[in-house]
Amino acid sequence: MWGQPDGLDTNIWYGGTEQFGQQSIFDVAKSYGMNTAVIGGSDYPTGHITDGNVDQITLGKNINGVPTQWVTEVENFITAHASNPNGFLIYMPITEAEGRSVESTSPDDASSQGLYQQASSWDDQAFGLLQTWLQQNNYAGNTAVSITSDEAQNDHTSFDNFYGLGSTGQGTTRHVPFVLSGPGIVSGQTYGTTMGIDDMSTNYMYSIGLPAPVDSRGHVISSFFTSGGAPTPTPTATNTATPSPTATNTPSPTATATNTPTPSPTVTSTATATPTSTSTSTPTAPPGSNLVQNSSFEASSSAWVNGGAAPPRRSTTQAHSGSYSLKLGYSSAQQGDSTAYQLVSIPSGTKTASLTFFYWPASNDSSTYAWQEADVVNSGGTIIKQLFRNSTNDQTWIQMSFDLSSYAGQTIGIQFLDHENANGGAYYNYMYVDDVSL
Repeated sequence: MWGQPDGLDTNIWYGGTEQFGQQSIFDVAKSYGMNTAVIGGSDYPTGHITDGNVDQITLGKNINGVPTQWVTEVENFITAHASNPNGFLIYMPITEAEGRSVESTSPDDASSQGLYQQASSWDDQAFGLLQTWLQQNNYAGNTAVSITSDEAQNDHTSFDNFYGLGSTGQGTTRHVPFVLSGPGIVSGQTYGTTMGIDDMSTNYMYSIGLPAPVDSRGHVISSFFTSGGAPTPTPTATNTATPSPTATNTPSPTATATNTPTPSPTVTSTATATPTSTSTSTPTAPPGSNLVQNSSFEASSSAWVNGGAAPPRRSTTQAHSGSYSLKLGYSSAQQGDSTAYQLVSIPSGTKTASLTFFYWPASNDSSTYAWQEADVVNSGGTIIKQLFRNSTNDQTWIQMSFDLSSYAGQTIGIQFLDHENANGGAYYNYMYVDDVSL
């Protein structure tokens, strides 16, 4: 949702007219307690959204093919924050149709030489995968989705149809597409009047029941929405966020609302993995103390129960703090699970129980055969809540945080699990875990 210089008051992200300190949709979302992320291609102006207002920025080199990796990252982010009642706001830059060779190809060319159509179809397939996942996991009923672009095609090419100021001068429309769908949004309709840049942020926020950024001069387009106004209730959290610049775009001519799902939302949790070893002590600690024993794995102790076909080991190869971490999974020839869990008792009456930890993932396998995972298990080892499940090769320390206050008065297990079926191939999937705190 970013524009280029076209004479409008857009506060764009390059061209010498940047204006910092303005409020963005991320500022609004964070101030209402939502989790926020930017996940996708590297063609993204990271400097104009403050890290304080984006919980996760995961950007990578543009992929030659369907960018399923970015879809997986978005799914993982949603799953990791599924317990947040205020929801999430995710910006997903998909830029497959990027680069001089692609943008110099006619959008009408459907032959094997039609690189622009091919790249756009990859984007479409990626979105289709994400949409299917949202439906299958019961998020479609309370999630608004918008698709737009920051420009039509590259200027200085024979197909410059963005703003007509390139060397070819062939651009005429100065318009980009805009699609908005979700609960409370009219389906199957086309909006024929030009829509302004600020209208985008205003209608995005309205669709999820939030106010527009304070700097926005946009208007709610009532014909986008079914009667009854904003479809979702205002979130409850109210911490204030650091301002960052307003998201901008070029004027857009058509808003096509599609689909009006009806089911209600929910958090997906999976079940049925059982640690192979049996339980250990269940520590209780004074309020404010860490309930987890040997939380940084600096000592060799029985606090953690290790199991699976590839039992975890303490390691000095990676450490977030101190000298040791716990490595789950093998660097080669792993077949099955690698698990570690510890039982803890959360005192009755606990108002806040925050689980945080750092993990360092590495993988060269697909999510079909390999993943990194964290769970809440009961005293019998059955998974009662999956906290996250990733198949990533970030190879850097990532902090995760989850609210476990709903388990006050109970004894639960914190479990880490790494799974890999290498099947004799040169595949690996493992993670290091460190600094676990509850």
